[in-house]
Amino acid sequence: MSSDPHSHPQSHWHPDVRSAPALAQRLDRLAMRLLPGGLTALAAVLLAAPTGIPGAIALIPGLAMASVFFWSVWRPASMSVPVVFCLGLLLDLIGFAPLGVTAFAFLLLHGTAVHMRFGLMRLNFVTLWLAFTLLESCVCWLSWFLVSSLSFRIMPTAPVMFECMLTAGVYPPFAALGNWAHRRFSNPEPQL
Repeated sequence: MSSDPHSHPQSHWHPDVRSAPALAQRLDRLAMRLLPGGLTALAAVLLAAPTGIPGAIALIPGLAMASVFFWSVWRPASMSVPVVFCLGLLLDLIGFAPLGVTAFAFLLLHGTAVHMRFGLMRLNFVTLWLAFTLLESCVCWLSWFLVSSLSFRIMPTAPVMFECMLTAGVYPPFAALGNWAHRRFSNPEPQL
């Protein structure tokens, strides 16, 4: 049996120098995929913290819905179904809502945005904003209906209307920030 390592290159382990950049690329791609959901969750936790900022907690649902919609349209792989589900559960825990209500409503918003994304991507900003306002209003009223059904009483409607308007107002600044991030950070998805 020959002891020359060059005579049987398959019999010895050789570190693959190409694995390091490939691993780095995979980690970078994973980070890009998790970044929108992770930042949204972090923002929700920070806004829910007792900071004394008036109205901070009221911003959480609107911010989360704007994030789910924006990234579902422009980078659905960065706002995947498990990420949307976990965000919904987090908001249920923060808002003491029945567990699963917000997750279900967010999944419907995500599914609708992904299904319609190619049409939504062609719209100008004002029309896209109106489409988001319509969808987020449906999500808010669906959540109100589910909470009312599960609690066996009709919940007040004024907070729902306030949340619809606040969420509509949150979207323009969020979209401006999201567009900047969309151009600034590498896209982990295959280009269309």
